[in-house]
Amino acid sequence: MFGGLKISTPIFVQKPKRNFVGLDRPMTADDVSTIPAQWAEFNAADLAIENALSKGSYGIVHGYEGDAWRYACAYEVSKIGAIEEGYTHISAPAANFAVFKSSENVSQIGDVISAVMDWIDTSDYQSANGLMLEFYGPSYVPETGDGGFEIWTPVKPAD
Repeated sequence: MFGGLKISTPIFVQKPKRNFVGLDRPMTADDVSTIPAQWAEFNAADLAIENALSKGSYGIVHGYEGDAWRYACAYEVSKIGAIEEGYTHISAPAANFAVFKSSENVSQIGDVISAVMDWIDTSDYQSANGLMLEFYGPSYVPETGDGGFEIWTPVKPAD
């Protein structure tokens, strides 16, 4: 627990290149409030994404350009197959991640991410280029936001 939130100390994981397929949208700080509706659309579609790995779903923050970025609700896939209209492929490069588990309700995700960034600022690590991932495992309940989630942020040793 840190930052007054239910967050584990990080574990460090190295992951190879990974592929995701999902519903991807442009974002700015003004658009963050639309993310729950994007998840509702993604979950309601209940698509059978070809080659999806069945461990859970991901929120993917990527494509930073100035004050804008992209946010995708996605599934990890073993390989790229047919992609439904309106969905896209996102490739995640190999990376070293600091993984933070939180048992907070998803409504607290902004505070959890802020606490993670504060931890990085005071640690022996710094943010690395790559995708920030939110992982929602089998215990996550989309209707209530309970069940916990993980924040995977790419890191490298501080200079």
